[in-house]
Amino acid sequence: MKTKEKAEELVNKFSDLEDGEMYIGKAKQCALIAVDEILKNSVGYNAYDGVIDNDISADDNYWEEVKQEIEKL
Repeated sequence: MKTKEKAEELVNKFSDLEDGEMYIGKAKQCALIAVDEILKNSVGYNAYDGVIDNDISADDNYWEEVKQEIEKL
């Protein structure tokens, strides 16, 4: 999924909370928190074998771009 589509999907999911009455600003904040948690937890630690994986940077770039797209909405 493209980063802009993922950003829109996340914001839309959070805007559907509270019977669809959540303000877009709050939905964006929630989506940004979710992306920050993903980035915080993707430091390259492989939970299966406890090994640091330096190849995770491509995934981090994707989520950084998603974060930028959320901020643009």
